[in-house]
Amino acid sequence: MKRLIVSSSVVLFMFLCSITITSAENNSVKVAFIRHHNLWIKVDGKEIQITKGEYITGPKWSYDGEWLAYVKGKKQSILELYRLKDGKKVTPFHSEASNYQWSPTENIIAFIFTGTLNTFDVEKKNADFENVSAGVGDYAWYPDGKNFLVSSEAHLLPTGWTGAQLYEVQKDAHMNPHKMKHLYALPNEHDDFLALVASGFKWSPDQKWISFLAVPTASWSADSNTLCLVRADGSRFEKVDQMLLNAQWFQWAPSKNILAYIEGSGRVALENKHLKVKELPALQQNIFTPKGYVDWDFVWKNDRVIIVSRAKEAGIETPPEKRPLPSLYEVDSTSNAQHQITKKTNKQGDYHPIFMKKSNQLIWIRSDRKKADVWLAHKDRKQEKKWIENIDVPAWYYEKWNWGNVISVKEE
Repeated sequence: MKRLIVSSSVVLFMFLCSITITSAENNSVKVAFIRHHNLWIKVDGKEIQITKGEYITGPKWSYDGEWLAYVKGKKQSILELYRLKDGKKVTPFHSEASNYQWSPTENIIAFIFTGTLNTFDVEKKNADFENVSAGVGDYAWYPDGKNFLVSSEAHLLPTGWTGAQLYEVQKDAHMNPHKMKHLYALPNEHDDFLALVASGFKWSPDQKWISFLAVPTASWSADSNTLCLVRADGSRFEKVDQMLLNAQWFQWAPSKNILAYIEGSGRVALENKHLKVKELPALQQNIFTPKGYVDWDFVWKNDRVIIVSRAKEAGIETPPEKRPLPSLYEVDSTSNAQHQITKKTNKQGDYHPIFMKKSNQLIWIRSDRKKADVWLAHKDRKQEKKWIENIDVPAWYYEKWNWGNVISVKEE
């Protein structure tokens, strides 16, 4: 009898622990998403509507998950900030702002307006936006949050286009050229290379290399851009490959100098899109996409394994209802072992994988191209479930969707 009581107690304890662990895992993630053009959040397992009738896009969490940035308005995109703890809303700038990015270390947001980089400190009382630098084509925060890496735009000379210039600019430069240091001059126009601007800067884990896209003219960039690397001190430059203008399609491994990316020119995502991996300082790249398939959004699970959204290859002339839908695959970049991890569903595909390293959870979007839901699975994938229903589907562009316009995930 005592043994039965003890066994029952152990089972009950394990059951309660499993509930606690599962609850903690779910509650460790904050999600901002767009539903019917309104901003919603899911925090502590509860969905809360933040806006109504304002046409919201592009939610982005601050580094600590206490603030949320987004733009509102269908014709003019006005940047607005929302504080979770009290629902306070702040408009840092009353004209159209673009390319807004949170500091990686503080609640300071940067944005561009007509070529000028600005910052706004949300924690400062009676704060106003501050000018940082003019002549900015694109930028990124340095990982320590103290400086910006800025790209100028190229100039057209009688002899052809110059290359974009890269600068290290102090966060508090206030338009002072003495607080700006030239880092590197991209090559001038030649053969098939043109860099009107450098975009999508990302640092390697040891912060010795910076990856980015050299972006040519608007029509050219719709089909092909050059993935590049530059040493953080500007001492070396390397052209890696051709790919689409999608900063989510190149990512560094979590702690090793290994760069994964989706190679392939041509604006149609249904053809010629291949997952490749380049390990520095080696020169060669390895390809992991099987013949007859295309790879799209991906995420590193660890320094070896990549989770990628993969579909069968097809042409844009294929009727929409017959175009292949993707499933998620795990790819071991060391052994090249690959296997499908989500089941094929009736007229739905799996997109935009997001891996939560602390909670060992996989989040992704399941969509039939007209409506979409957010799905969640734990490490063993046996607890796969629909987590958030009915989020908006972003604008379509040749079988590509920028899901970052409708969802942002923050792991606590």
